[in-house]
Amino acid sequence: MSAAMRRAILALTVLSLAPACKAKKLEADLKLVQSELQDTERQLAEAKRANTELTSSNQTYSERITQLEAELAGVNQQLETLAEKQGVTMKELSELRADKAKREAELADFRKVFDGLKKLTAAGKIEVGFRKGRLVVKLPNAILFDSGKSKLRPEGVNVVGQLVTALLSVGKRDFLVAGHTDNVPIKTARYKSNWELSTARAIEMVKTMIEAGYPPAQIGAAGYAEFDPVANNDDDNGKETNRRIEIILMPRLGAIPGMQEMLQGK
Repeated sequence: MSAAMRRAILALTVLSLAPACKAKKLEADLKLVQSELQDTERQLAEAKRANTELTSSNQTYSERITQLEAELAGVNQQLETLAEKQGVTMKELSELRADKAKREAELADFRKVFDGLKKLTAAGKIEVGFRKGRLVVKLPNAILFDSGKSKLRPEGVNVVGQLVTALLSVGKRDFLVAGHTDNVPIKTARYKSNWELSTARAIEMVKTMIEAGYPPAQIGAAGYAEFDPVANNDDDNGKETNRRIEIILMPRLGAIPGMQEMLQGK
């Protein structure tokens, strides 16, 4: 397959990822171009086959092949022109394609997490959901820590071991372990506030996860005290819900288009 043909096919593939609002407008034109491309490819294949079988006419068929390749290049130019007319550049379409691939990879990782945690979820030991656009594994404080303490209970250590096995199946992904408390103030010799307590619990979780085999370079700890509640702190049930550990799958940000230019003042 010639370079021109490959570029034409690539262009068609990229154009198929155009935004929905523009895809309908492009569809009719693309069908026509695709038909022309198929006809041209068929003629090219026939010319090459005839060129092999009839060596005496080699120069004639060689010229025809050159002509057809030029026509393919023209089709590719038509596609680019068509995209420009619709206000979508080839660069933008390429970025859309990359974004689609990234989202597909993210979805695949979400599915791996869900599949790996089914047993723990069914047993009621953890919850898996989304908060602020991120996948979150929530562990209730009741199975992890005693009141006012940051040492994991034996049941909590067992759950963490099972959790690590599931998270490792996702591959090389970063997780943030976040500690949360209710709004009841704490002030002891060891913990001056809920900031210290929530952070200490997150760190204890991270250390236990590392001991269970999770790579230390792919995990971090943070304490949020009482300032990121998921329930109302006006009653005991709400307070119990807010006392928790969350393990957050960090997104793959990648390069942000235009960021480097912005930092350079362009």
